[in-house]
Amino acid sequence: MLNRRKSERRVLRATGRSPEMHCMAIPTHGETLLLPTTVMEEVVDFQQPTAIESAPPWLLGHIQWENRQVPVFSFTALINGTDSEAVTPHSKIMILKSLTESGRVPYLGLLLGDLPHPVSVKPEDLEETGDDKKSLGVFRRISLGEKEAIIPDLDRLTHLVTHAAFGALPITRLDKDEA
Repeated sequence: MLNRRKSERRVLRATGRSPEMHCMAIPTHGETLLLPTTVMEEVVDFQQPTAIESAPPWLLGHIQWENRQVPVFSFTALINGTDSEAVTPHSKIMILKSLTESGRVPYLGLLLGDLPHPVSVKPEDLEETGDDKKSLGVFRRISLGEKEAIIPDLDRLTHLVTHAAFGALPITRLDKDEA
């Protein structure tokens, strides 16, 4: 097995190229997210979600998709601790695969400001810029060329949305005074 690993490494080095990641640049209202294409299921036209009682302002409610109730949230409202932004004629909902093994929430709905577009990214193209606000749901803030983007923490987002939609969670946003 050790010999196999050495030969695999040699093959990777012999190509002289860094692996490219196929991602989507996703415009939310106010932020651009960078997600791998493998977590995306579908982009649908905006439809008014059915409200969830006692939900935080960033959780818009549920929509019906593929005979499932999918919770829809605003990423920008979540990380900024604000009310959800106004829906525009360009607004869409992206259905994302949940990264947890939850049968309760296998998909999440992400409010989009416009249509996403594909991006090929090499690791050396990414420059971490930090997250001074320590925002919930943010894995990394990065610079992708001349554009700023956020790599979201999908595992954390799934937990936040699941708890906000179906049960109590002690922290659903980070108060600005606690940062």
